[in-house]
Amino acid sequence: MEVLRSGKFSHVITQLNLGLSKTDTDIRNSNFLTSSSGIVIKNGVMQTVSDINQLDTSIIGGSFPYPQIFTLTNLIIGCNQTEIYEYESSNWTLKYTADAGSTWEVLDFHDYIILSNGRQTVVRDAESKLYSMSTTIPTGMALCNFNGQLLIGSPDAGYI
Repeated sequence: MEVLRSGKFSHVITQLNLGLSKTDTDIRNSNFLTSSSGIVIKNGVMQTVSDINQLDTSIIGGSFPYPQIFTLTNLIIGCNQTEIYEYESSNWTLKYTADAGSTWEVLDFHDYIILSNGRQTVVRDAESKLYSMSTTIPTGMALCNFNGQLLIGSPDAGYI
């Protein structure tokens, strides 16, 4: 196969034009691709996924479902059952130790962060970058940012 002067390939691979099969049932002799490994559709075009560097989370520790890793707008946070870490300058830095609860829920307001594990709500101040327990925001088992408003599922229900 070669690229012609027109910029088109000399041979068209039909399966690439059709893309992935829409069902698992009629895939035999349908000229659709049957699987996609490392390829995603972006802007209507199949593209490869960029390499993801795996972070060493051994310092965070914990067994399933920990560590929890949150890639936020301005930072990366890692949590085990009681500790909250920030990924800074290629290192994990312990920022806060909380009471044990359920898995962490996180809300990202750029530099202002809210975390809750159902037992405690922890906030990261946007200016000082310090973490502290909130006495004004209820704990919750689910957090949602709805147009800048904080919605809390199971507020102050306690750790179940």
